[in-house]
Parts: sequence; structure tokens; C-alpha cells
Amino acid sequence: MQSDFLLCEFAKETLSNLVKERFGSEFPDINSKYQIKYLYRYLSDFEAKTILLEPDYVDRDFLEDYSRYYVKCFNQYGDRCARLHFFSKDINHPEFQSYLYEYSTEKHQTLQDSYIGFIVIKPLPKTFIGKSCLRLYKSFDNSDYKKALSHRYKVNLFGLSLHVDTVAFQEQDKVVSACATTSIWSALQALDKKDLRTVPSSSEITLAAINHVVDSHNSFPNKGLTNKQILRSLDIQKLRNHKFNIDTRSSTESDNFFNIVKSYLNSDLPLILGADVYWKEEHAQLISEGRGHAVTILGYKELKRNNYLYIHDDRIGPFARMRIVTNNKEVNSLIEGKTEASINWGLMLEEKDEHGNWQDAEQLLIPDSLIIPNYRKIRIPSEYIANTCNSVIQEYIHYYHELGEGCPAVTFDIELISSAIYKSSLIKTPNVANKEEILCKPLAKYIWCAKFQSEKLSLFDILFDSTEIPQGDAIAGISIYDQSGFDAIIRPLKVILEYDTLHEVNSGKDFLIPLIRSFQTEKDNYFAYLDKQFGKPRAPKRINKQELSGDRLHNQVGISYYGKQDKCLKNDFPELCNGDQNEFKIWVISLDGALLIGEEIDRRGHPTLTGFKSARIGGELHYKNEKWIINSKSGRYSADYENGNELLANARNKFLEIYSNLSPSDIEIDEYHPK
Repeated sequence: MQSDFLLCEFAKETLSNLVKERFGSEFPDINSKYQIKYLYRYLSDFEAKTILLEPDYVDRDFLEDYSRYYVKCFNQYGDRCARLHFFSKDINHPEFQSYLYEYSTEKHQTLQDSYIGFIVIKPLPKTFIGKSCLRLYKSFDNSDYKKALSHRYKVNLFGLSLHVDTVAFQEQDKVVSACATTSIWSALQALDKKDLRTVPSSSEITLAAINHVVDSHNSFPNKGLTNKQILRSLDIQKLRNHKFNIDTRSSTESDNFFNIVKSYLNSDLPLILGADVYWKEEHAQLISEGRGHAVTILGYKELKRNNYLYIHDDRIGPFARMRIVTNNKEVNSLIEGKTEASINWGLMLEEKDEHGNWQDAEQLLIPDSLIIPNYRKIRIPSEYIANTCNSVIQEYIHYYHELGEGCPAVTFDIELISSAIYKSSLIKTPNVANKEEILCKPLAKYIWCAKFQSEKLSLFDILFDSTEIPQGDAIAGISIYDQSGFDAIIRPLKVILEYDTLHEVNSGKDFLIPLIRSFQTEKDNYFAYLDKQFGKPRAPKRINKQELSGDRLHNQVGISYYGKQDKCLKNDFPELCNGDQNEFKIWVISLDGALLIGEEIDRRGHPTLTGFKSARIGGELHYKNEKWIINSKSGRYSADYENGNELLANARNKFLEIYSNLSPSDIEIDEYHPK
């Protein structure tokens, strides 16, 4: 009878023995696997102290694969897995039993703090590494130059609620899945999904890919997926994809490649990298040399000297580090004589030895393609955004170079972000020149945000509508943090607008022209004029109960004037000239600029003039000491204009315009503004 759980000190030998304890002595020595060697070094970096074997574990992913293929095998492999849990503290059997018998919040937190993660062991010979969730390196936390995608995976260990923040990894079993399948699986795990249980199993991914492609073979074992099949599998998941072909013949393209990767990872989107693999002879057992391979890019590190990527490679392990190499000597050391094409850059796999020291690279990946699974509504790839931003900087540099003036270096970062999250961040940001304009502007659910900065000083963001068509106008807005910096960078584009000449030939794969057009001075329109003269429309703050009769609103028919009238105020309102100082009329400028004048009876005020609709500044009209006097005593329309007295002066001009027989000396304003 097997134990409910087993505990051992973390070591290579105990790792193998625990698995043999579960699956029998005939199970292969797991320490001979390349992936296990990598995982051992990875766990050693977290100072793993204890391994706990959960011997009877039902893994949903393997259960799906088992039902589709393994259940029909003559040699029964079984449908149950084991799960290895790793902790960075010493734990013995009595201590762990105490966690189960006597629950303590403090003890539980201590266990959680030491929890590194788990590895599922499938009952399969050779390809037994199943879903594995191991903690991310702490160096990824709150770093300005390093980022990795992660989600919180909840773990129930005999009733103990634990968690680990990471992206799940597994190796291909070479039956229901190949490298492309596991790269899709890891990418789907990395996507920002609320319920990770909806991620399909490897067999489901493979079947989705091969069932809908001409000339495909709907059978297992599966030897691999083409790019077309990968795209089909993503389509079945109701995801859109962005695909890039990678050119490794030019070393300068490596920067473009890294910027694409960085922009999508900053947007919390994983990337599937297709590549050819080359290595030193002793690693030939990993994969057939030169054969197409697929990995999932989940992180990056950006340094002045080198840029790095962190990948899930089913041949190796989770978050394996790759350095982008542009040195011909380094590249040729691994591919010389193995390819006819001219290769000028690639990705070097860097690994540690058992003592934690970095070793010389012995593998090289030559990128061929990038496939990015993303949300259905996102049509515009990052390429268009990057091209636009690069063109802005090129025009900026060229303009000041022609003037013989120096200019500070300007850089940009790109990310895809929810407009709701962007606005939530913007509202907390001080000193944004046009904050209200951007916050109140309707935006698509997802926007591309290009953040321009100079020497870590934020200058401005250009927002792009990610749902636009490539030939459309995707410019959604610009948030300005530093007005002088913004003006300096945009000045060359305004010169182009005036003289219609571009320094660089426009590629067509950008939104530079729409961006330039966005700087055209808006022609004054009537409603913009009204907003400036009489304030932006305000809804009435409240409705007095006297203005209601059951469910109906009382409206009054007052005087409504749009333009010049051959009339006198005294003729329209003779009752105000009878010497009663308490007699007055109410007035308001309507939404469309009309001057509305009426009377207030039984607290039925300004909203009864407008039909309870939005209107602009309003107030009272009096006649005192042979002069007409207007004020802005309308608490429901005029109370919150910061420039109320300026708007009131403009309203006086409106009276003079309409009552043409009225002399300017005959009407005054009473500078009152409700608080």
C-alpha cells in the first residue's frame, strides 16, 4: 500500500528515487533527462530543501490526452499521475502532518513563503514531464529592464491552499503533441485569462490544428505542426494572430526583432518563435539538427551591451535564457558549414552548471518567424506603430540637423493596453497638459500606446486604435506630459504639414500621414465657438419638486432669440420698468446658442425654459436705476464654471447683439458666481 505522501531532502538521487517509488523500478532514471538536469539547476537557484511526492494525482491535461490516445494502448500506462512539490525550507513528516492536523495561519504562511512550485510526472516512459509550475526569479519583480509574463496558479495540496506565480511548462510527449503544440499550450497559459482551466490539452490543440488543413493526417503520433496549422489552432481558440517573418541576414534586423518581442511582452502577450537549431555535436540528442523548432517567448532583459529572451523550450525547461548575438564569430562557431544561407545573428542558449555559474553557449537558434496570439478585436500589428514612431524620430533628428542644432536623444516604448487601464493610470498622473481631453475621449477597448521619453523624462504618449484597418486613421489621441518637449519633437511634422514634404519615403506600413494631419489647426465650428463663449453644456443639477406634476415636467413658453431683433427690452418686458426692485426675469443660453428668457414662478426656474435639457450659462435679468443688469444666478446651470464672469460678459454681448437698439451703456453685469 503506497503512502499518502513522501518527503525527502532535495537532491538528484532523491528526485529519481521518489518517482521510482511511485511508478516502479523499471521507470527510467529521470536524472539522465536533459530537462531534469535543467530543472534541478533551476530549483537549486531557489535553494530548494525539501521534495514532497503526491503519489496519486489526477492531471486534467493528461486525462484528456489519455482518453484520446493512451487508453487504447495494449500496454496500459494508467491515467493517474504523480506530483512533486518543492519547498525552500526543511520539512519532515511530523512537521508536515502538523500542517494538516492543526491549521495555523502563521504556519500556513510560512509554508507558502517557502513554496517553489510543482512538477507533474506522467506515467509515460521517457516523456514524463507534465504540467510544471515553478516560481519566477525575484529579479523579474518591479524591474525597469526585465520582464516576464506570469499568472497565479492555485494549488490544493491535501487541503492546503498554496499558489505560485509563473507560466506552466511541459515537455512534448512526441505522440499527441510536438514542440509546436507545447509552445501553443504555453502561450495559451500565458495569455491573460481569468480561468486557466479553459486552456485546451495538448491533444485538443493538435487535433484543432490538423483537422482543418488540406493534406493533413488526422492521426497520432504527431510529428509537428506547420505555421499554417499553428495559426489554425489559434483560430479555433477564437484568437487573432499577428505573424512576422524574421530576416537573419542583416545584423541590424536583430534590433527590430527585439523591439517586436518587447512591445508584445510589455502588452502581456506571449510569442511563438519558429527557429532552426544548431549546436555542438555532444547535444545532438536534443533534436534533429537544422529542423524547424518552436518555443514560447515569455520574457526579456534589456541591457546596454546585450539583450536577452526567456523562453519555454520543451527540450530544455521553463524560462531558459537566450542571448541575442550579432557577433559573426560567435554565430559562425556553431553554424559554419551547416547552412548555405548567410546568417548574421541568432539566439544563443545560455545555461548554468551545477554550481550556478554561466557556461559557454553550445546551442544557437536561428529565428524564422514570430506568431503572436492575441485578442480578436486587435487588428493592427505592432509593426505599424513602431514604423510610425521611428519615422517621427527620424524627422525630428533630420530637422534639427539641417538647422545645425543639437537635439536630445528620444526613445519610445510600445505596449498594447486596455483603454480603461490606461485612463485609470492617467488620472493618477500629475501635470498632464490635456488630461481631461483624453480621459473624456471615447477610445477602443484596446489601444496601442507609444510612450516617448528623453533621458527618462516622459514627454508624451501617442495612442493608436488597435481595431482600425491598416489603411485607416488609427490616431486616437496624444497625452502630453512635457509641453516643451512635445512641441520640439512635433515641430518638424508641422513643417511637413505646411510644405507637404517628407524627409523619408513613406513605407505605407505606418500611420505617419494621419499623425501629421492630426496637427492641423481645427477649423472653428459653431459649437466650439459656443463652448468658448458661453461655456460647455451642463445638465441641470436637479429638478425642484414644484417643476413636476406627477410624472410630467412643467415647461414654459418663453422668448427664444437666435440673432438680431428689431426690438427693445423695454417693449418685451415693460413690467420690469415699473420700479419694483424684486421683479426679474430668468435667462439662459441654450445648447444651440439661442437666448431664452422667461420667468420664475413658484420655484419653477431655468430648466423649465430649456425643457430640462443641457444648456450653457444662465442667470437673472433686472432693471435698476435706468439700467439693465444681468447676473449668473442659476445654481443649476452656472454654478461650476470656473470662468463664470468671463462667460457672463459674453452673455451681455449676446443681449446687445439681439437687442440692437440697446446701447452698451444701458446694460451691465453683476459679477456674481454661485459657489
